[in-house]
Amino acid sequence: MRGDPSPRVTGIKPLDQAGPEDLSFVAHPRYRGAARVSRAAGLIVAEEGIAPGRNLILVKNPYVALAAAMGLFYSEGRSAPGISPQAVLGEGTRLGRDVSIGPFVVLGRDCFVGDRAALMPGVVLGDEVRVGEDSKLHPGVVVYSRSILGARVIVHASSVIGSDGFGYAEAGEARAKIPQVGNVVIEDDVEIGACTTIDRATFGSTVVGRGTKIDNLVQIGHNVTIGEDSVLVAQSGIAGSTRLGRGVILAGQAGAAGHLSIGDRSVVGAKSAVLQDVPPGAFVVGHPAADHRDWKRSQAAFRRLPDVLRAIARLERARGQAGDTPPTSKRPRVTTRASGRRAPRGRPARS
Repeated sequence: MRGDPSPRVTGIKPLDQAGPEDLSFVAHPRYRGAARVSRAAGLIVAEEGIAPGRNLILVKNPYVALAAAMGLFYSEGRSAPGISPQAVLGEGTRLGRDVSIGPFVVLGRDCFVGDRAALMPGVVLGDEVRVGEDSKLHPGVVVYSRSILGARVIVHASSVIGSDGFGYAEAGEARAKIPQVGNVVIEDDVEIGACTTIDRATFGSTVVGRGTKIDNLVQIGHNVTIGEDSVLVAQSGIAGSTRLGRGVILAGQAGAAGHLSIGDRSVVGAKSAVLQDVPPGAFVVGHPAADHRDWKRSQAAFRRLPDVLRAIARLERARGQAGDTPPTSKRPRVTTRASGRRAPRGRPARS
């Protein structure tokens, strides 16, 4: 702490909206100017020199500290325990302590819902689904049969877990559906955004590793394995049987073809298409995805292409003017002496 610790703080707001009773934060030096003129009572910062003379809370990572501080001011609160009379519980279903089950929730046979878990209105669980303790499924989430969700899992509205994998076999001109008899396993501390879909495996399990964070509108195909602490940003997609290592990042609208391996701690840039294996620690971009340094060089060269074409055209014109044009295979036309008219090709000129 630097400065006066006595000001009363009642909330957290951005630099340009914060008032004398608000805390704010500076996550990047580019906001140095905004920090100096902000009316905030104090600032969460990583370096003291970013806002001289201000009340500061010095931390290693302002974003991490911000998350902790926001938890103090804006706690969402736990859903009240209880089972709505409008919920339907299948035969053999077991419930832990202090669960919350909202209106129009439907649970299939032999489900298990762990302690303090919350199923918001309209959630549907198929047969033999397991939901771990302290997990929360928001309205409209559908979890197909035999799927397993670990502890402290959050699934946002209208996401679907365990729908059939997209598998068909060609039978002449038709396509025969391949039964998808596996399941989905979501490990502990995973968060899944709204309208995301995760397909069940053909055999075995589609697995999302512990601590992984998945944005809205993400598609994960059958038999995919995602390593721990990975991040999948909005509209990214992974085709069937591809394996992501630990800590992999897929940026917005990035995609990966099927049956590939993306190594630990690798990053796939926005709108990139992974069509071959990616080694650990790589940073790839483009379509097809390549090392980001090679891609930047190729893009720089591509922008120079119009200048290169103009330069080639000037060289060709210069060669033509110098008489260095390559010989032609066409027979030259011949003019007769008498008429001054050109003789037809293939005939000798008459005198």
